[in-house]
Amino acid sequence: MGFQADLSEFPVPELLHLLSHFKKSGRLEVSASGAAGEIYLANGGVVHAVHGELSGSEAVFNLCLETAGQCSFTAGVAAPQQSVQDGADQLIAEGERRRTEVTEILKGLPPMDTVLARTAQAPEESAVTIRRSDWTILALVNGKRDIKAIIADSKLGLLEVAKTLSWLLTKNLVADPQEVERVFRQKLALVNALLEEFGVKGTGVAPYLETVKATLAAADKDGHIGRAVTFGADKLAPAPTAAVGVSKEELALVWGQVADALQKQGAKEFGPMLAKHKYQTVCLRVKA
Repeated sequence: MGFQADLSEFPVPELLHLLSHFKKSGRLEVSASGAAGEIYLANGGVVHAVHGELSGSEAVFNLCLETAGQCSFTAGVAAPQQSVQDGADQLIAEGERRRTEVTEILKGLPPMDTVLARTAQAPEESAVTIRRSDWTILALVNGKRDIKAIIADSKLGLLEVAKTLSWLLTKNLVADPQEVERVFRQKLALVNALLEEFGVKGTGVAPYLETVKATLAAADKDGHIGRAVTFGADKLAPAPTAAVGVSKEELALVWGQVADALQKQGAKEFGPMLAKHKYQTVCLRVKA
């Protein structure tokens, strides 16, 4: 039995469950995130695994976290050594637990292509204990590497790095210099998507644009956000030169009021239920 698969459709835990169920022996090769990995099985049990510089059960767990890449299974290939003692069911269960954990952590992190920078700001607490692995990751944050490169260069695996970066961001030891700009563009995309969704029928987009202008003028007291956008015939765009000049919290508050105003206006035209459905559909589509 041999096969090839895409990790986006068949994650490693599912493949291990299949191979274990049919008591297969051979090598599962995984190519993802720039680091190759291999898992060897004998009669359905995992006996050896490597992923980058990791080996044993930890290599299996890290491979279970991969969501993009290719894998292939070659039957009959014997393991060069035994580095795994855990049973297949235990490995799969722990791998799935870590997949769930890292998914939740990544929701709170910037995108993988974000370049983080160390800050000169003191930690929020007077005393912060930093582990050796934390120092390793902190040293890789140099204003040039993006998050994906930090994960690869640390050799510590996705989960460990994601947890540490989340902690470092919380303690203000590292920061995303482009965070406000990114949030601004995300919220702008949400408002444009709402304008498109609500403006395609009935009276068209013009009244909704007027709602945006009026709500923005009332909510944006100092006019920083208003000066950072330009109004077109049917949508908004970032102003060529104006800086946003506000915090991400204020951005979320102001744009949230604009989005709510659009939904309320949509409710008058389409009815509350349909307007709510349109609003939720747009939010899911633009992930805002």
